[in-house]
Amino acid sequence: MKSKMKIKKTVVESLVCLSIAFSIGSCAGDGFDEETFSGGVTGTQLLSPEASGVEFAKLAGTTNVKVTWPVIMGAGGYQFSLYIVDDPSNPITVVKDSIIDGASVVCPYLDDTNYKAEIVTLGNAKLNNATATSPTEASWSTLVPATSIPDGADLTTWFADNPVTSGKDTEVAYELAAGGTYTISGDLDFGVNNVQLRGNKLDHAKVKFTGPGSIISCGGGLALKFIEFDCDVVTGGTFLKFGNVPSEILGMNSYGIVTNPMIFQSCEILNVRHYLVNINGKNYAIQNFIIRDCLIKLYQDGDLINFNANSTFVKDFEISNTTFYNVSNANNGRFLRVAGGQASRAGWTSCSMNFTSNTFYNISKTQQAFNSNVWNRQANTVNLSKNIFFDSCSGEFNRRIVGGTY
Repeated sequence: MKSKMKIKKTVVESLVCLSIAFSIGSCAGDGFDEETFSGGVTGTQLLSPEASGVEFAKLAGTTNVKVTWPVIMGAGGYQFSLYIVDDPSNPITVVKDSIIDGASVVCPYLDDTNYKAEIVTLGNAKLNNATATSPTEASWSTLVPATSIPDGADLTTWFADNPVTSGKDTEVAYELAAGGTYTISGDLDFGVNNVQLRGNKLDHAKVKFTGPGSIISCGGGLALKFIEFDCDVVTGGTFLKFGNVPSEILGMNSYGIVTNPMIFQSCEILNVRHYLVNINGKNYAIQNFIIRDCLIKLYQDGDLINFNANSTFVKDFEISNTTFYNVSNANNGRFLRVAGGQASRAGWTSCSMNFTSNTFYNISKTQQAFNSNVWNRQANTVNLSKNIFFDSCSGEFNRRIVGGTY
């Protein structure tokens, strides 16, 4: 009896499932999906989505952004365009009039860039709904929100009056006026704060050192972008130097562990008369140091980039799309000098150096490019691609950087 009951119950359950399956199938065929999508909206002049409802979300681990907008009931889809509008009068097309069957799209993005999206709700002929007569425009920027510094300011004085106190865990940005002129009259010390100092991407501000001084970081992170610096009066000094290691970043083996990037990007750094970068005898382990898309003019009288102190090292060092040119005839020093620090002493596994699409003119002309201090005999890699060397590094840049092999 129990066996018959089990069989009967199983048959009933199967029939119920089959009935549900037939029901779902018949709904799909009788316009149920379209009716749900329409929300009962028919014979209507549609509007484009509200700009306030358009959202931009970076997709982790990619250089893509997902753009989403509210669903418009009764729509037949959407027409989507995306433009770069750093110069609003000359937009650059990323996506043009793409037809989207849904309420989101994924697009590539660039850092430090302003975007405008245009979204048009398309009509639905079956529902007698008309296409929106105008697009929705929504703006998005990948620039870090910034505090503006007035044109003509002396940055040494301005930051003394407006000190940065945010620390290393939050990047704070300061923006110079497009085409503005500024001065640095003495040390510009950002301490352990994570600071971005930038000009306008299309019209770089000009910053002139008017007295002995350096830009100083104590390992919180630093980004200098879209600025033309003139270092002519800073003889025997340093453009960027490191200050004392603060307790906030003190790590293994008394290293100051610098986890936020140190970057020069799209800058002209002119008339450097001594060090471009100097570790200043301090003990740092720097995760990322980047010089990208820069023009650097110098009167080289010694080592240009000096990380040679107290086993200091850079985990990942990048120079790309940058021109270095030296106008001095002095018997100059090395291009890059490093200490023998090992990645494992700061909790990392390996280091890398990456030189891509650079030009070196008269740099370390009769000198060596690099002192290894056993750096290249550790678990480290060097990547060299598309670089031009003219009268530089005794013609042996590659050999010195990779430790005698190609």
